[in-house]
Formats: sequence, structure tokens, C-alpha cells
Amino acid sequence: MPDFMDQATACQALTTDRDHLLVAIAADTPVQIHHNPLGDETMSIADLVIHVSMWDEIVLGVLTEAVAGRAHWYVDSRWETKECGQALNVGGVRAGRLVPEPLVYERFRTVRDALIAATAAVDPGQWHKDLPFQHSGTQPQTLAGLCCKVNMPEADPTQSKVYQHATVHLGL
Repeated sequence: MPDFMDQATACQALTTDRDHLLVAIAADTPVQIHHNPLGDETMSIADLVIHVSMWDEIVLGVLTEAVAGRAHWYVDSRWETKECGQALNVGGVRAGRLVPEPLVYERFRTVRDALIAATAAVDPGQWHKDLPFQHSGTQPQTLAGLCCKVNMPEADPTQSKVYQHATVHLGL
């Protein structure tokens, strides 16, 4: 299987995707969320921002550990069950709802910047090299494949679509 994408494309995809949320935060237009990772419950833009921030923090941890040659807990298949994913999603968003929205949005911006910077800071020579551990995904066992796995766990890594976790239509 071919490796997923080059590092510059990954950084650009993260930036573009997160920038859609920044526009939604700033917009005064209604937002329709077509895929709610929490299930049938109604999801607000703040809920989506909480959810993306939480997972971006996990991705940042996965990337940081992988660069150091260690496997993060998230790449352990025991965490890959539907039940674990739902518990993390629902619990994280419920906890985030207790935080004032301005802090939620500040956290999102901070985590967004940190994840993009950490992805860009990876030694380009390491991006497509084999990892010293195995992750549970079907993607290549490289930083590129690992980043694909944690950003798009259900996506085909040979496709060009990035971070299909949630689709936001801004009506702009």
C-alpha cells in the first residue's frame, strides 16, 4: 500500500480543515453539522470544536510519542473499540460543555497551532521511514501512515480526502 501523503500536504490539510472551524466560530450564520461523532444528539459548533480539540490533543500526543520512538496509548488496538471511542467522545464533549465558550475556542486555536507546528517540525527524513513499533491501523507503519490513522481512522489512505471526521456547511 502506498504511503499516505507528504508532510507539507498533511500540514496544509490540517490547516485548511481547522480554518473551516475558525470561520464557523467567527460567522454569524447557522451551522449544520452533518456527521455527529456523538451519535444522534444535537451538536453545536462549540461541541464540534470541543470534540476536534480533544482529538487534536490525542493526535499531538501520538505524534510526539512516535517522533520519540514510543507508541502512544491510542495506537493500542484495545482503545480501538466502538465503545471506547464513544465513551471518549461523549465524556470529552460533556466535560467541555462546563468550560466557557471563549476558553473552548482559545483552547482550539492553541491546540490547532501546536498540532500543525509539531507536524511541520518532524524531520522530513523521518516522515516515510518505518516506525520502531506497530500501530493498529492498516495504514503504512510510518509517521505519515500513523498521522493518517489518527486523523482519518475510517478513511482509505490512498484517497485525497482529509479528516472526514465531521463535515461543516457554513452557508457562506
